[in-house]
Amino acid sequence: MINLRRCMFASAMLFLLPMITHNVYALTCSANADTWNNGYVVNVTVTNDGNSAINGWQLALNFNQSPGVTNSWNAAISTSGNTVTATNVSWNGNLAAGQSVSFGFQGTHSGNFVLPTCSTGSGPTPSSASSSSSSISIPSSSSSSVSSSSSSSVGVGNNSITVRASGTTGTESITLRVGGTAVQSWTLSTFMMDYSATTNLSGDIHVVFTNDNDGEADVQVDYIIVNGGTRQAEDQSENTGAWGNNQCGGGSNSEWLHCNGYINFGSVSGEPTSSSSSSSSVGNGSGSAGCGSGARLSNGRRTINVGGLNREYVLDIPSNYNMNNPYRLVFGWHWRGGSANDVVGQGYYGLKALSNNSAIFVAPDRAPGTDGWTNTNGRDMAFLRAMLDELKYSLCIDEDRIFSAGWSYGGMMSFAVGREMADTFRAIAPASGALWTPYTDSGLPMAAWISHGTSDNVVGHNAGVEARNLFVSANSCSNTTVPIQPSPCVEYQGCAAGHPVVWCSFNGGHSTPSFYSSAVWSFFSRF
Repeated sequence: MINLRRCMFASAMLFLLPMITHNVYALTCSANADTWNNGYVVNVTVTNDGNSAINGWQLALNFNQSPGVTNSWNAAISTSGNTVTATNVSWNGNLAAGQSVSFGFQGTHSGNFVLPTCSTGSGPTPSSASSSSSSISIPSSSSSSVSSSSSSSVGVGNNSITVRASGTTGTESITLRVGGTAVQSWTLSTFMMDYSATTNLSGDIHVVFTNDNDGEADVQVDYIIVNGGTRQAEDQSENTGAWGNNQCGGGSNSEWLHCNGYINFGSVSGEPTSSSSSSSSVGNGSGSAGCGSGARLSNGRRTINVGGLNREYVLDIPSNYNMNNPYRLVFGWHWRGGSANDVVGQGYYGLKALSNNSAIFVAPDRAPGTDGWTNTNGRDMAFLRAMLDELKYSLCIDEDRIFSAGWSYGGMMSFAVGREMADTFRAIAPASGALWTPYTDSGLPMAAWISHGTSDNVVGHNAGVEARNLFVSANSCSNTTVPIQPSPCVEYQGCAAGHPVVWCSFNGGHSTPSFYSSAVWSFFSRF
C-alpha cells in the first residue's frame, strides 16, 4: 500500500526588483506535495500579483535535506545543498498581472520529509533600486509582453474572457476584440497558455491575428472561456484567417489562423463573471449522479467484484474536493508486469502534479494471474465500466472529461479504451503502445495524443504508426500535419471537430518521451 501524504503550505509573498519605479511587481508562490516510501512530487504555482506584466521569474525552495531531484517539468531546476532554484523556461516566463503558471519536480528523500518553503523578502519601495531578498529574485524586465487598451472602460466589467492559444514561433501576437473594440493584446508563447481579460463591452468576440511573417508565423486558438462557458475554436463557422480552398478565409471551422484575420466566437452581453475561467480549474461540464452529495468513497486501494472476480484499483481524490464541482477523471494504466502502486509512485505519469487539484485519478490493477491488460473475454473492459459506475455514483465526475493515459501495456489499454469507449472518454494519451489489447470498435472518433520511440525494440515503432493511422482515419483527419510544441510533435489537420490527433515520434526506445507529462496534461486541458 502506498501511503500518500498531502502537504499544503500557505502562500508566501515574493517581490520583483522594479525596473519602472511606478509599477508594483509581486509574486505569490504556493505548493503541495505527495510522498511515498522514499519518493516525492512537489507541484508549485507561481502567480503575478502585481499590476504590471513581468518577463522572467525565479524562486528558491528550501528543503530540510538534500532534495535529490530526479525529474522536473515546466521549469529549469538547479540544486545547491538543500535548496532548489527554479527558473522559467522559454514559454512560461511572461506573466500578465494576475496570471499564473505551474511547474513541478520529482525526487527522493531519506525520511522525515518536510514540504519545502519559499524564501521571502519585503518588496522594494518605488524609489528603491535593490531588493532585500537574495534568495528570491526575478530577472529584470524593461518591457511587457501584454499591452492593455488605454480606455478604462475596456479592461473592467462583468465579462470575463480567457483565450487559450499558442504560436508556432513565439513572436505571434493576438488581440481580443469585443464589439469591434480592442480589449487586450498578447504575444504568444510556443506552448498553449491562458490569456485573460475582463470588459464591460458587448457584441461579437473576435480573436484577431496579424501575420507579420507570412509562412513562418501561425496561431492556434484552442478555445475561449466566456464567463465560465467554453467555446471551441473548431466549432466557429467564421474564421477569416484560416487557409483553405487555396485562399485565406476558406478554412472555416478551424483552430488555426494562418493569414491576417480573426475567429468570431459569437456575441457576449453582460453575463456575470464566473469564478472558474481557467483551463486548470475543475470542470463546468455534465456532472455525474454523485454531484451535490458528500463523497461516498475515500482515497486508497479499493476492491470491486466484477463477474465473480475481485479487482482492485487505487483512487486519488483532490484534498480540497468540492461535491458541487464536476472533476476531470483520469485513468492511469500500468505497464507489463507493473501495478497500480507503480503508477501511483510515478504520480500517475506525472499528471497529478500538473492537475492543480482539478482531477480525480485512478490507477487500476491487472487481473490476477495476468501480466497486463489482456482483456480476456472482455473482462478488463467490464472492470473499467464497473469502476466508472461506482465513481460516477459516489463522486462528482465531469462526464464530458474522462481521460486515459498509459505506457507500454498501459498504452495498449488506452488504445483499446479509445476505440471501444469513445462515447465515454474524451481523450487518450498512449505511449509506446499498439493495438494488441482486444477491443470492440465503436467506429466513433476519439481525441488522441500518441507517442512512440523510433528505436523501440519491445513494441516496434511500426506498431505505433499502425495505431496512429487508425485514429487518423476514425477522426476523418487529412494527411496534412503541422508542427506543434513540444518538438518533434505534429498535429493532423482537418480532423472531426473536437477530435484532434497529435503524433510524437521521438528519438528513443521503449519509453515515454521526456515531455510526456507536460504535453499530455496540456492536451487534456484542451477539453
